[in-house]
Amino acid sequence: MVSLNFLERAINRISRVIALLGLVGMLTLAVATVCDVLARWLFSAPIAGVRDLSQLFTAVIIASCFALCIAEKNNITIRFVGSALPPRGRYSLEAFGNLVTMLVFAAMAWRIWAYANELAVDGETTMVLGWAFSPWWRTVSVLFGICVPVQLVVFLRSLGCAISGKTPKESAQTPTEKAGENA
Repeated sequence: MVSLNFLERAINRISRVIALLGLVGMLTLAVATVCDVLARWLFSAPIAGVRDLSQLFTAVIIASCFALCIAEKNNITIRFVGSALPPRGRYSLEAFGNLVTMLVFAAMAWRIWAYANELAVDGETTMVLGWAFSPWWRTVSVLFGICVPVQLVVFLRSLGCAISGKTPKESAQTPTEKAGENA
């Protein structure tokens, strides 16, 4: 059986690769924008299609970072209610929040896919390059869909904490790591 620790490490690695690809897209867009601005300033001739690229790249770039944010638990969390509860209550509230977050990402992936279908049916394209919008929004939908199993692992970890009453760090330790601490 695959351990939750293994899944967390694997998801973290995959999420980093996806975010790195998003970073490459952002750098590509930044270079294109700088070149476009320089071309406008020096030659009074903008580079055709740079604005189109920014329309297409921006949503994909943003969506590519969500999975890593979830995997590394860098999302904003408000815990003032949970801090007043005993450990099991606090972790139960955390698990509930993680479950809701997972369902929100699943709903967003589904709705964005439906939106991409509408764009495809309408034949929506960028003004200058004539590129279809739908494949780009399908990519965004897939990236949101990837967030669902990532959030599932986070939810399972928090559910384990709620059941055991142990902190996330304690529940993430393997028997070998626990034995090393006691030695």
